Amino acid sequence: MKRIILIRHAKSSWEYNVSDLKRPLSNTGYSDAQIMSGIFNNLNINVETIFSSPAIRTVQTAQVFLNNIKKLNVNNFKIDSELYDFQGNKLENFIKNLTNELKSVMIFSHNNSCNNFFSKFSNINGMHVPTCGILIFEFDVSLWKNINSGKCNYYFPKNFK
Repeated sequence: MKRIILIRHAKSSWEYNVSDLKRPLSNTGYSDAQIMSGIFNNLNINVETIFSSPAIRTVQTAQVFLNNIKKLNVNNFKIDSELYDFQGNKLENFIKNLTNELKSVMIFSHNNSCNNFFSKFSNINGMHVPTCGILIFEFDVSLWKNINSGKCNYYFPKNFK
C-alpha cells in the first residue's frame, strides 16, 4: 500500500508587494495551519518523508506542521521546485517517480495541483479543496507509478472552527 498526504498551503497574505513565490501566510493561514496540524496529529499516521513546493506560503505551512507534529522528522523535509505546480501534471509525475521504498509521504502543494489530483485520483466529484485542506490517499499498489483511483479521506478547516 502507498499513502499520500496532500496538503494545500494555508491562506496567503496579499498585503505585501512581493512575487508569487515570496508571498507569505496570512494570520488566518497560520491559525488554520495550527488547527489542521492538530487534526492530523490526532490521526496518528506515520510519514516517512515530507516534500514542499519552494513557495514561501507552502514552506511556512509545512513548518507549522513540522513544529506541531512530533512524529514528523524535520530531517526528512525536502523542498522540490517541481511542486511549484499550478496545473497538477508535475505533481502527478513527481508522485509516480517517488522511490518505491517510501510507503507514506506528505506533500505541501498548491490550489490547482491539489484539486486536479483530488479529482483524478479519488472517487469524489465536484468538491473544491480549500486552503490548508488535507487529503489522505491510500492506493493498493506496491509501485508509485501504478497509482490510480484510490481511497481518499479529507479534512477541511471549516469543519474544525
